[in-house]
Amino acid sequence: MLFFVNKSNPSLLKRLALVGGDEDKILLLVGDGVCFATEFWQEQFENLNVEEIYAETDAVQERNLTVCDNCKTVNFDKIADLIFDEEQVVSL
Repeated sequence: MLFFVNKSNPSLLKRLALVGGDEDKILLLVGDGVCFATEFWQEQFENLNVEEIYAETDAVQERNLTVCDNCKTVNFDKIADLIFDEEQVVSL
């Protein structure tokens, strides 16, 4: 299940756990959501069965962030591929 996150509100983690349940999860972080791509959040996402994390490159650069080891930065072409390739997309 792909979760499209464009906000940096920590309460989104509860929704992620509730909606995603025990399924493997993929995070696609854009806009302010890229703040979740940092090392600080990595362990929490592992506990929520987040399999992959993607962060939009320009948003990461604009905020001068260093992403965690298991986060890949992606451009808009890859974002479109992720959205259209996944059966379930949830916007948080």
